[in-house]
Amino acid sequence: MGELLDIIVIGAGPAGLSSAEKLAEKGFRVLVLEKEEKPNYEKLCAGYIPAPIFEIFDIPKSLVDYPVRGLKMITRDDEWIVECDDIAGYNVNRTRLAEYLASRIEKKGGEVLTSTTALRIEEGESEVAVACRDRSFKARVVIAADGAYSKIGGRIRGRFKIQDLGLTIQVKSAPSRRLTELTSKLNIIFLGGEFSPFGYAWIFPKKNHVDAGLGALASKTKGSDLRKYLDRVLEYYELKRISKDRYAPVPLIGPLKRIAKGRIVLAGDAAGHVSPLTGEGVKFALIAGSMAAEAVTAYLKGKIPLHKLEKQYLSKLEKSFYKRFRLEKLILKMFKEKKLTSSKLLKDRKMRRIIAELYLDKRDIQKLVLASLPRIFKILL
Repeated sequence: MGELLDIIVIGAGPAGLSSAEKLAEKGFRVLVLEKEEKPNYEKLCAGYIPAPIFEIFDIPKSLVDYPVRGLKMITRDDEWIVECDDIAGYNVNRTRLAEYLASRIEKKGGEVLTSTTALRIEEGESEVAVACRDRSFKARVVIAADGAYSKIGGRIRGRFKIQDLGLTIQVKSAPSRRLTELTSKLNIIFLGGEFSPFGYAWIFPKKNHVDAGLGALASKTKGSDLRKYLDRVLEYYELKRISKDRYAPVPLIGPLKRIAKGRIVLAGDAAGHVSPLTGEGVKFALIAGSMAAEAVTAYLKGKIPLHKLEKQYLSKLEKSFYKRFRLEKLILKMFKEKKLTSSKLLKDRKMRRIIAELYLDKRDIQKLVLASLPRIFKILL
């Protein structure tokens, strides 16, 4: 089984790579296991990252595929554009980003093994054993950042219920003349029942292609053919598929408290670290991975006992984006109960800006909600 490592990270997505880099930087022996042939290979995600995250995590702008300065919102009856004074964020190729982060881990002494699937784990009194197909490893702590399908995550947090999940479908398409003529530095979202059973659709331009997709609450998709909804999105800008349609679940459960147990810590999609309202996950995965690393560091350096590891990690999450997630769950509930509709909100100019800033992650969600309350009450009345 070999030497005892300090940390094994399962999953080379943003959460896993963020935690692994921080831990390798501290001098710990870190191993990342990724089942795909490349880190975060072809994961289903539109890949928008708010501009401040590039600075916080020191991500070079050379990885940018497309700068985003505003949002175009489309309903069945109308279109609106909301532009920002500066660049709000960037669309990136997630595989390129993951490969770059993996290279930083290796430069700091960590190891990233691709095409290596963690089949089972066993927690002992002083270590965790991770069995792969043809070899095994052991470490003092395991960080499971292996996505919404995570079996390890299911054991710790419980299974995601259908009402806690979104279902997405996405495809790559070649840019059309109609799209390039009508948009510049804009991401596009489609709102309303014509484009999603209960959610929204999107077109996010990249360097050499366009990501088009839609998401909906899984509980609302029964009997729906999401491909037909996607066809409407593609037809709107005369886009042609250049890849197969792909489906993926998205946890929209909001803040979870069961995100660690013993020597195992969850981060990213495995811990439900996805915006319940927009489905955005990259930003929160990077942040959660960093916070998981901070809590694990405190334990490995003897500053806290093992039984305090979960509490320390949870405390960091509560002070970060968990408050936002609670507010988003409340807003989502209002939409589900039909107290709010996107069509009504979009007719109000100030609400359009608030919605755009929410999707672009331009302003703090709490400030946006406070700013929107007077407008919402006016619309409801």
